[in-house]
Amino acid sequence: MLPLILIFTFLVRAINITYPPSFYFDEVYNAFTTVEIVKGNKNAYEWFHAAPSGTAYGWTHPPLAKLIAATGVFIFGPNSFGWRIANVLIGTAAIYYIYLISLDLLGTKRHALLATGLASLDGLLLVQSRINMNDIVATFFILVSFWAFIKYQLHKSKIYLLRLGLILGLLLSTKWTGLYAIVLFSTWIGLQNLVHPQKWPRLFLVFIFIPVVIYILSYSQYFILGGSWKNFLELQNQMWWYNTTLKATHTYQSSWWTWPVMIRPVWYFVDYAQNSIANIYAMGNPLLWWLGIPAIFYTLYSSLKTRNWRLWVIIAGFLAFWLPWARAPRIMFLYHFLPAVPFMCIALAYSLLRLPRWVTLASSILILASFIYFYPHWTGIHIPKSLAATYFWLPTWR
Repeated sequence: MLPLILIFTFLVRAINITYPPSFYFDEVYNAFTTVEIVKGNKNAYEWFHAAPSGTAYGWTHPPLAKLIAATGVFIFGPNSFGWRIANVLIGTAAIYYIYLISLDLLGTKRHALLATGLASLDGLLLVQSRINMNDIVATFFILVSFWAFIKYQLHKSKIYLLRLGLILGLLLSTKWTGLYAIVLFSTWIGLQNLVHPQKWPRLFLVFIFIPVVIYILSYSQYFILGGSWKNFLELQNQMWWYNTTLKATHTYQSSWWTWPVMIRPVWYFVDYAQNSIANIYAMGNPLLWWLGIPAIFYTLYSSLKTRNWRLWVIIAGFLAFWLPWARAPRIMFLYHFLPAVPFMCIALAYSLLRLPRWVTLASSILILASFIYFYPHWTGIHIPKSLAATYFWLPTWR
């Protein structure tokens, strides 16, 4: 079943991936900058350069996601397939790591396959795997970091701890939300070693030194192209200023507390034809998310009742990448909730398999039907306008 799920995951992400053929939504920053990185343009890293009309240099996040996407442009050229294919592969790999995490946390292949299958049917994970943006790459590294953390908890091996530090460095080099993971894991492991001060230097190595070194190395091309250390430090200051003081507004912005119930998705793209319309709508699978809410509460209840650290990890993963946004000073969008979605899928698998089998089966079939129904709405497939109008279940989705 696992290979079938992963093949399905890849195919639904890869189909029609070249459409639209030009930049859309945040690709005017990310994909444009990816292409410029392949050209060896130092301006792609700096904040004070003007870009061609309709585009801008994407310097507001660390460069690793764009460097990964640049491999696709390097191999396939500066086209929509080239700047999106890396995220298709990473989005597929993220689903695989949901399987590995679920297997360790829930203990059976049955649980792990259900969690993986549910995640493969989510719309937000799908849409973010089909666009050149940082979020699916960050989510992938978050999942890999949780896998390494869980392995360390199970085996207490230095190798897994060092591996965790390396992955956290890659995550931080993709998006600063990696700090949430660093705080979570360092606090968890730090409390476990509070009475062992001889281990504190190792924790400093894993949670501070290694991530900082990898973060700096992610700017290697910038330094090779002649970037100065002074400008690098000022760039970090500019990134902090941008992400903490941005006062812009957007038609599809939303508040953090609305995300689990999906009150305000993000309309990425629309193409009107005479009798048809194509949309790319960044939203989750409604039935999956709305069933996931009670599943999170049930998993939380079970974690408190059983004091099972494995269930605590699920809840910690969900909350660590959702609740900090409550204090974010900038405008926010539904896709900022993306890293929490895999943990909601794991919680839903855990909850469903404690219900009668027919309930699990019926829920899975309904979620699959919802995926098939919404798939054109997520992927820019032209459909009759009358059908497109049926996707807006809530007034706030328009």
